[in-house]
This record gives sequence, C-alpha cells and structure tokens, in this order.
Amino acid sequence: MISPLSGKRVLVTRARGQAATFSRLVEKRGGVSVEIPLIAFKPRLHALNTIDISQYEWVVFTSSNGVRYFFQEASLPRNIKVAAVGSKTAKALKQHHVTIDLLPEDYTAEGLISALSQSVEAGESVLLPRGNLSRKVLPKQLMKLGLTVKDLTIYDTVIPYDSEKELTDLITNKKIDVITFTSSSTVHHFVELLKVNDLKESLKGITIAVIGPITDNTLQSYGLKADVVPKEYTIEGLLQSLEHYFLE
Repeated sequence: MISPLSGKRVLVTRARGQAATFSRLVEKRGGVSVEIPLIAFKPRLHALNTIDISQYEWVVFTSSNGVRYFFQEASLPRNIKVAAVGSKTAKALKQHHVTIDLLPEDYTAEGLISALSQSVEAGESVLLPRGNLSRKVLPKQLMKLGLTVKDLTIYDTVIPYDSEKELTDLITNKKIDVITFTSSSTVHHFVELLKVNDLKESLKGITIAVIGPITDNTLQSYGLKADVVPKEYTIEGLLQSLEHYFLE
C-alpha cells in the first residue's frame, strides 16, 4: 500500500545528528525529508563534577540528550534507581546498559510524576540531569512528594542561526508540505528565525504536526494551530497520525 505521505516534502527540525532516524521513517513512507535543524545543544562541561552522584537514591532522565551528556561526564553508581520519561530516553539508557526501574505509560513530566509517586518514599533524594530550558513542573511536583531534588543543568539548548536563510526560503516559497515540531524549543526557534509579521499567512497551505500536547501549547501561544497531534508522543506516532490525517 502506498503511504499517504508519498511525495510529501516533510520538514524535519531536529538537531544535527538526531534527525537521521526521523528522516529514514519519512523516506520509508515515500516522503521527501528536508532537514533544517532548529535546535542545537552544548554541554555544560564538568557540571556533574560539582556533585556526589552516589548520595542520590534516584536519577531521573527526561530526554535522550540528558542521557548523552550525563554519560559523557559520569557513570551511574551501583544500586541507584533510574527513571526515564519515555521510550526514546529509555532506549538511550539501554545503549549504556542501564537497568530502568521506572518508565511511565504517559510520556510527559506529569506522567512521570504520577508513576514516581507510586514508587518513591518521602525523604529520598533525586537527581535531575537536564537541559537549561526544561520545564519546572517536574522538580516542583517531586518536592511536593517529600523528595529532596537536585535539578542540575548539564547542557544548554541554543538557536542554530545558520539555519535562518534556508528556512526562510522554504517557507516563503512554499517548498514544503509538512512542518514537524518535536519540542517546544523547535517552535520558539522557528518563530525567532523566520521573522515574519504574519505567521498564519506564511504557513497557509502547510500542514503542521507536533509531537505532543506540550509542543502544541507552545504553538498555540503564537496563535498557530497544529493539524496533527498524535496520541503516542513519539516520532513514529507523529508520522502515523500524519498518514491518517492525509487519508481523511
């Protein structure tokens, strides 16, 4: 069966080095992947050297980037419990041969909090190795559970300004059919780089797909509406929802 994405030009906005999997899935469906990174990351070197990881009962990873930069600087002590926010984070941890003690069904901070509330004990200490733009809801809610939380920034999210010219050309000249946003940061950076007066007019005729409700809320803050929001907050779920959208 020919995929409804066949022939569609899909903008992949993930960081360099992280877009390949997404692009392969697009092309497997007959689509044309157009990679323009709207997000980049820089590690905060030696941030993990400022703490003693062995003093924590839990380490909670909220992204594959958090996993990546953690293991560039440190290792996990024995007997420490590990939680992951979603399947991609869990996959990154398994590549480092880490046993995952907790993985919520709902791949959001709220889902992680709900799952942790059933597993942690008041007074336990939790390390959150995360990016500088991570949502504050997680540490706040964990502290409400009676936990001691160390929210440690180990990498920064930055705007890749070298993407501006190519992005502007694609959008202005309607050279794509679909824009995919895989995080709130990609939305913020898209708006910053595009620099247009009327976003709605500029995106008319282009299908917008976001990976989940948090990214959708960010999109709405700019007066835009997502055409596709998957129930499963993964790139596979996003592409499946796009296929269903184009079948309707």
